[in-house]
Amino acid sequence: MTERYERAVDKRAIVVGVDGSPGSKAALAFALNEGLVRGSTVEVVTTWLLGPAISDIATATSFEEEHEKAEACQEAALSEVLATMDAQPVISRVVLQSYGGHALVEAAHDAALLVVGSGRKSVLVRALLGSVSEYCVRHARVPVVVVPDPTRLEEEKVHEEVVEAAAH
Repeated sequence: MTERYERAVDKRAIVVGVDGSPGSKAALAFALNEGLVRGSTVEVVTTWLLGPAISDIATATSFEEEHEKAEACQEAALSEVLATMDAQPVISRVVLQSYGGHALVEAAHDAALLVVGSGRKSVLVRALLGSVSEYCVRHARVPVVVVPDPTRLEEEKVHEEVVEAAAH
């Protein structure tokens, strides 16, 4: 008698943070592929905050413009990544006015997985706002995958090759 093996499919959503950076696009590609494998919906979350250049008295137009910029950023990243795929999972999209780490942890509270990219923020920005990926790893109650920024990996590879060539 042959027993039939069936892989359990986790239908809970996979939440992914997208800000348009190379790391977030790599995270998006990972999440979309994982969504296909698991048969899960992928929830794409993009957040925005009014920048320091905006005065304390922000206009409705400022809010609308920032929200539209975030939507356009998310759309561009999705279009770019989906163009490289033969199939796609079910996708839901969310754009929120919030700090990225907090919004992602909240969005993923009952998800199967939270996926974020490692960023390229400056030391000053990280000191002021903190690292989104670090916040998610510390505060999420679901597994978190941090996908490395592919451009940073390429830069490190080139640097290693230059150092190695100089040593010879």
